[in-house]
Amino acid sequence: MPTEQFWNLARFTPITLTFWIPGFIFYDCLVYFGGLSWWQNGLAAMAFAALWAGLVERVSRRYLARRRMRALTEGGTPDAQEARVPSPAGPQKLPVFPTHEFWDYAFARLFGRAKGVASALFEFMFFMVFFYPSVSVFFGAFSLLVGISLGLGAWQRRLLRRELEADAQPGPALVEASGSGGSRSRTTA
Repeated sequence: MPTEQFWNLARFTPITLTFWIPGFIFYDCLVYFGGLSWWQNGLAAMAFAALWAGLVERVSRRYLARRRMRALTEGGTPDAQEARVPSPAGPQKLPVFPTHEFWDYAFARLFGRAKGVASALFEFMFFMVFFYPSVSVFFGAFSLLVGISLGLGAWQRRLLRRELEADAQPGPALVEASGSGGSRSRTTA
């Protein structure tokens, strides 16, 4: 099964192409040959996505580990892309949309111990909406998702401003918005 930690880092790499291209091909074949209803297509695509993401992650981790070991044993340095990039020294803008960490924080604050169940139901609901054969439902769900994202982004900005005004160290859910894990300079909002 896939892990969130891996896919959060691999989201903007070519690894995602090895996930999405076969996923779209699977879904097109499912619709063309399957003759199933919209919700059955959605469930089949969801099961395929979970299994395929786990397989892609496993193969990618092995490949990246072998590549790293080969670079270390040959005496060379790892690729320049793997070198750490210093964080920018200037002040960062506050985010419009919430970070991934803040989504986790918000679900924990809103749902407490049922955070995992609420998060899974939220993702399942929006996943299945994209398979429903109605444009108005699709745009309604998309508008709702944008509204929730803007609301959570406003909540995160408010908490960040409060932390910056108090000159306190932001919590882990708020640190990712700054782009650096270290000290932050005071910004005016």
